Amino acid sequence: MSQEHAQELPLPALILQLSRDQARLYERHVGMSQSRLTLLLELRQTGEMSQAELVQRLGMEGTLVTRFVKQMEGSGLLTRRSDPRDNRFTLVTLTPAGERIAQQMADFTHTLEAQLLEGLSEEMKAIIRQGLEQIQEKYEQLKEADPTINV
Repeated sequence: MSQEHAQELPLPALILQLSRDQARLYERHVGMSQSRLTLLLELRQTGEMSQAELVQRLGMEGTLVTRFVKQMEGSGLLTRRSDPRDNRFTLVTLTPAGERIAQQMADFTHTLEAQLLEGLSEEMKAIIRQGLEQIQEKYEQLKEADPTINV
């Protein structure tokens, strides 16, 4: 996207475009969709959890998470087992292969951030981060005010 074109876009459209570009980069680099990578990273960060909790934390449809979990289990990236305290729940955890993919993605994220912010002053980096965090807060407020808004 050219700089002139980016300046013409309303900020929400620019954020969406950046998100799409990032998703494509991750998919190309790791070979997995950003949604599946998000699931892996959540498990890496929190450890074993129920599939129901995973649905809640990710904010995805339960059927979608179930499909991802089954596919990723078939690929050897995670395992499922019944919760010994309550058989109604399924616990999900990363395998060593899933851990490697999550680490690969984390490493790629650090490299990408360094490349994207190269040449910017520390002050500019702080301003960008602060601005993005404020926008994220506003999105959260919009979602709380109207749960039907899926931003």
